[in-house]
Amino acid sequence: MNGCEIRLVEEKDTEILFEHLKEFLETPNASTTGNPLPRFEESKQFVMKYLNENENHEYNRWYMVINNEGKILGNVYIKKDNTIAYHIIKKYQKQGFGIEAVRLMMKENPRKTYFAVVNMKNEPSVEFIKKLEFREKAFIFEKKNNTSETDKEEL
Repeated sequence: MNGCEIRLVEEKDTEILFEHLKEFLETPNASTTGNPLPRFEESKQFVMKYLNENENHEYNRWYMVINNEGKILGNVYIKKDNTIAYHIIKKYQKQGFGIEAVRLMMKENPRKTYFAVVNMKNEPSVEFIKKLEFREKAFIFEKKNNTSETDKEEL
């Protein structure tokens, strides 16, 4: 396995982060929210809010994952509620970079407890998070309301 390092996200990373998000959302069962891909401008605003108004952003620290040759492999972040998330570009997956990047991030951001929200149908991600010694804690159930019924209630 080649090594990797992490560095804090910078404004110049906006486009590559959008590409990471696009790849992530195109991966079957990766998302737990089902949210569609935002427009690039919305994604850029999200990054800029992190950089310029972090006290009002959900992410505490956001890092780019880089290999020894300086290539960007993915990104990892930790939210203010201690939830971690990760995305390694498909061609660099299953090479140990994700494990190393998350461990580096946790070392840089020590907490008593960390959380990860993983779609249980995403078996590679479930295996990945278990390698980091995360254990199942709970099941999250979701019910979506029919928008026409919700609209009627608000009238």
